[in-house]
Amino acid sequence: MRIIIADSSTLITLLDTQNFSLIFLLFEEIIITDEVYNEITQKFNHKVEIDRYITSDKLTLQSIVHEEMYEMLIKRLDRGEAESITLAKSTNLPLIIDEKKGRNIAKSLNIPIIGLIGIILKLIDKKFIDKQKAIEIIQDIEINHFRLSDKLKQLVYDY
Repeated sequence: MRIIIADSSTLITLLDTQNFSLIFLLFEEIIITDEVYNEITQKFNHKVEIDRYITSDKLTLQSIVHEEMYEMLIKRLDRGEAESITLAKSTNLPLIIDEKKGRNIAKSLNIPIIGLIGIILKLIDKKFIDKQKAIEIIQDIEINHFRLSDKLKQLVYDY
């Protein structure tokens, strides 16, 4: 069983582009914190979709104890990232995260990470989508104003 913790940005982007269900081809269960849930449902208005996945047990909400690690991280990151990294570290689970500062901190804590482009490459690798579908997803992502570097896009184009 593949379980992973997720920060909000990748999930929001997949929801915005109607590609959210693809993530469950790679992971059987995604765990999000209360703050990540709030970011997705309140700030980005995806409550109906997210609650449907929570009801189906594919997406799980888990609260964290605001322990010492969280208190250290909140000084450098937003609440969702701080909670996600804290939860990933305390559960020894990998983390979906895209923001550079959060990725660097997670790496420094030896948390295995994957981002949006990594997920797309894994979907191609496992033959869940083809390269053309991956390129279409990249185009949809850019239309929705998610920033992707040329270097990251090139990883998909060259795959």
